[in-house]
Amino acid sequence: MRRLRILTLVCMVISTGLLVVSTIYQKSVEDQTIPVIQCPEAPLTIPMEGGGDEALLKDVTAWDEKDGDLTDRILLQGVDKRAGASTATVTYAVVDSDNHVATRTREIQYTDYQPPHFALEQELRYTVGSALRIKDRLTASDRIDGDLSDRIRVVSSSSSTYNEGIYPATFEVTNSLGDTATITLDIVVRSYEAGEPRIQLSEYLIYQKAGEAFDPWAYLETVSGAERENVEVQLPENGLSEGVNKVAYTCRGQNGSEGSTTLYVVIE
Repeated sequence: MRRLRILTLVCMVISTGLLVVSTIYQKSVEDQTIPVIQCPEAPLTIPMEGGGDEALLKDVTAWDEKDGDLTDRILLQGVDKRAGASTATVTYAVVDSDNHVATRTREIQYTDYQPPHFALEQELRYTVGSALRIKDRLTASDRIDGDLSDRIRVVSSSSSTYNEGIYPATFEVTNSLGDTATITLDIVVRSYEAGEPRIQLSEYLIYQKAGEAFDPWAYLETVSGAERENVEVQLPENGLSEGVNKVAYTCRGQNGSEGSTTLYVVIE
């Protein structure tokens, strides 16, 4: 009986020793290094349509001590465009042969970002007593979300179609980045007179960069009830300046009635 106990004890000691040796050996042969992803500290500057994954992976490398170069294993884990109005954050990930994972983030700076823009395909003129359907005419979009028309809000307006007049109204739209654009436009309530010329523009709201050439005649599409040659264009007294500018088109008909419309030019 005593010999059995001694034999059992010896077996336990040997088993424990083998387990310890096995554990030490396993740790010695396992790769304990974590991959390292390297990229420039400066933000990556690319256009909104920046060429896909290849552009986002520019100058990004990865390695570890066991596998060496892991650059061809780098994956794009995601792009968070909520970082800022003209910036985003890209996250890279890489996995080595022992399934060790490393990640790194990098800031993206979009070179051609622009805030949401409004568009107006029909003038905001309504006859007395008619329904105001502004959102049928005013749209908004950007390069992040595309069409934003359903997000347009009327911030302030005192318009009424029961009385003729000009009623300023302010509109606001916000994209998924939290970037908000606002614009104030005039809602014109006035019934058409008999024989009043109607001036049709190709657009009623445009955006231009400061210093760009502007040709108001390029937006004049058709004139009914008068000759096109009779149309006059009036720019703001001091010319176009930063912000919202009103360019007036007027024309007199044969019976002396005057037709008019407005092109809004936003200088950025």
